[in-house]
Amino acid sequence: MLQLEFFPRMEFKSLLDFQRLENSLLSFKDKNLLINYPDFFLSPKANEVIRRQHSAHVDKILGVRLKYIEEMLIAEARGFDLDGPHCTWGPTMHEGVQTWVGLDLQTLQTPYCEISRILKLLKIKPYEHIIDLGAAYGRMGIVVGGIYGKNTFVGYEYVKSRVDEGNRVYKELGLSKCQLIAQDLASADFDLPHADVYFIYDYGQVEHIDHTLKQISAVSRKRPVKVVARGKFTKQIITDHHPWLDLKYEGRLEGNFSIYTAYIN
Repeated sequence: MLQLEFFPRMEFKSLLDFQRLENSLLSFKDKNLLINYPDFFLSPKANEVIRRQHSAHVDKILGVRLKYIEEMLIAEARGFDLDGPHCTWGPTMHEGVQTWVGLDLQTLQTPYCEISRILKLLKIKPYEHIIDLGAAYGRMGIVVGGIYGKNTFVGYEYVKSRVDEGNRVYKELGLSKCQLIAQDLASADFDLPHADVYFIYDYGQVEHIDHTLKQISAVSRKRPVKVVARGKFTKQIITDHHPWLDLKYEGRLEGNFSIYTAYIN
């Protein structure tokens, strides 16, 4: 069994280093130590292929059962529509909600290195509360819990099997301040909690994303907030309909995300 506490100067210079860890017998303590290394979440190279491969290795090292659960969802989707495209499977299975069942595993989630980059740009302060809207398996919570241990994190995701898997991993890694919650973000009875930082992705239909942005606007009338938008639809909705969000940073080489601030008084 690999005891990582004996290697405080561990370096991650290539995908081979991650492959070796993937093939090692790691204890939960080993994995918990790994996520405390900022470099563990950084891709050895900046190109998209390596970034995706790196994230896939990290998921396997930490024991996230992405492929198994997504294959189960696809099998269920085929029961509704055998030859349907992935863009229709989610709404067919989940009462019209776009849950991206059948989407490529590494497209479904933000790469770990990009999450790390975003959090660094945000200059996260201790004890700030972070909410992820459309969290999938909760990669954001793993990075927050590992590197920003004084912060709290809640991720909302519609698909319960993804939520259950993410929470299982959080528990194994000892991330007691991180949680995933199964939630339809477009539901009329969902009251968006207050937070210091909101991450919002192209999690569903345009009208659903717009609804969530209006909820964040209401929060920003009471406290300053930061909003990270990832995905072309979310960014376009902000540009067209939400001028109250002040653009502070627009990602270019590192990914399709933008950072905004707001405080309406």
